[in-house]
Amino acid sequence: MKSKFYAASLVVSLTMGLAPAFAQPMSPPGGGNPFPPGQPDGVATPQYAAPVEPDLQDRLQKVDAMVADRMQALNMPAYCLVIIKNGKVVFQKPYGYSNIETKEPTTNDTIFGLASLTKTFTSLTLLSLVDKGLVGLDDPLSKYIDGLTNDYKPLTIRQLASMTAGVPSKVSQEVDWRNQLDILDHTPLVSAPGSAYLYSNFSYRLLGSVIEKVTGQPYLQVVESTICAPLNMKSTGTVTLLRPTGRVAQAYGDNMGQGPLRPIEYKSPAIAFSAGMLATTSNDLIKYVTALMSHQIISPAGYKTMWDYRPPLTTGQPSKWAFGWAKAYNKNMNAMTLSMNGGTPGIASTIIILPESNSAVIALCNLRKPPVYQVARTAAAIAFGSGTQPAGDEEEHPGQGAD
Repeated sequence: MKSKFYAASLVVSLTMGLAPAFAQPMSPPGGGNPFPPGQPDGVATPQYAAPVEPDLQDRLQKVDAMVADRMQALNMPAYCLVIIKNGKVVFQKPYGYSNIETKEPTTNDTIFGLASLTKTFTSLTLLSLVDKGLVGLDDPLSKYIDGLTNDYKPLTIRQLASMTAGVPSKVSQEVDWRNQLDILDHTPLVSAPGSAYLYSNFSYRLLGSVIEKVTGQPYLQVVESTICAPLNMKSTGTVTLLRPTGRVAQAYGDNMGQGPLRPIEYKSPAIAFSAGMLATTSNDLIKYVTALMSHQIISPAGYKTMWDYRPPLTTGQPSKWAFGWAKAYNKNMNAMTLSMNGGTPGIASTIIILPESNSAVIALCNLRKPPVYQVARTAAAIAFGSGTQPAGDEEEHPGQGAD
């Protein structure tokens, strides 16, 4: 997969002595190209609003102050935060250092791992194949993958995508995905298919194999042609493929807050596969989230499946998950939210979408520990809610540290 430095500065960063990072218009008054000669044109889909109304400006200033405080209190190395309201970016700011040893400043083009946010790309890609008639949601897994045990053969694509197949949460996490497939023979299901919700990385790796089988192409290549190329996401791939850009954030660990920051290695993309292998920038995620909120890439029926439909369990209880997203009503913001976290050592990522108002919060960090996720939720509460309490709880935001 090719990567290119996306040099255009789309918003004015909020730094000491400069104006707030409230977004600027995509085009200057009177039209014309807002980007300097020699730089790539911007994608028309994301829109940047300026000026913002006084109440929102006050809220965003509080968001910035909160993040600055949390950066210091939590010893966070690098952080990127984006706030979208009514379909327009109203706040985008990088914080800290992408590499604290070299004092490399974080930018909106710094590349962070996504971990389990990758699952949202997998579900979107899968549903594009459903739209084309290449995959049936109620097809058995055995239609696409040979050599399965009797337990796994009848599992449906829908059950795998909604985390109701009974597949274990973790299966030989630290070996290459191809070798993980080999151990299915002695990996029994933990619940009857359709009877319970269980967050499972293995389920989404199986879906990645289905995508490869149907298309005859590597998973990354299908994601590139389905999502990244149409949306001009030129800085999305894996940490390994994007490292030559020189923009990949150094991953850090601190023993979940119990020790000093130390550089660590990212998990191999070959292990995480379609459950957690992707990496990207805040600029590219703006394009991605904007496309999701405007229902691009897949059909309206596909979005209903991905966001609204949660298969009822055989027990009669409601399922917590749709396809890659949790959906819950948030009292603080008086709104329905769609959300997902990504977490593995050196990665903490969050997307919170308020579909009824075309609003969202995007956050990327190169340090994982539970309080880091509260920063994005608190930002959402300040920007869209009635106070400063975090917007939502862990039940509403699966994926934290799960991959």
